Amino acid sequence: MEIILNTGGTAFQGACVKGGRKFTDEYTQEAAYCDINPEDFVALGKPWLVKITNEYGDSVVLQAKKTDRQQKGEIFIPRGPWANIVVTTYTESTGSPAYKNRKVEIEEGSGPVLGPVTLMKKYYSKRTNRTGRTPAEGGA
Repeated sequence: MEIILNTGGTAFQGACVKGGRKFTDEYTQEAAYCDINPEDFVALGKPWLVKITNEYGDSVVLQAKKTDRQQKGEIFIPRGPWANIVVTTYTESTGSPAYKNRKVEIEEGSGPVLGPVTLMKKYYSKRTNRTGRTPAEGGA
């Protein structure tokens, strides 16, 4: 299902980061989830986990949370390494990625939801472009 992604900080996620607990299970609980409108949640089959995929094929698995805070057709992911996987790196000459109002695909996911250390090793340990090639391998 195509849906609009918005990201941003939350008080709890921010407290973990500022408190030096970014690489803990507590941080995973506070930042590795996706808020979903109740109608969209039902349309997805009431999933425990969701997979979010951006226009470039980058995807992440998150815990699904049904909430009345989200409008139908929109999801929210707290700011952090999980959201950053599906936020496009293209800035459209603004100097900042588009953290809000991005079209993504959402579907029922299968776990696990990766903890911050495992997630960062998997996605960020080797600088690559969208094709998976490093600059030395001909990537830009």
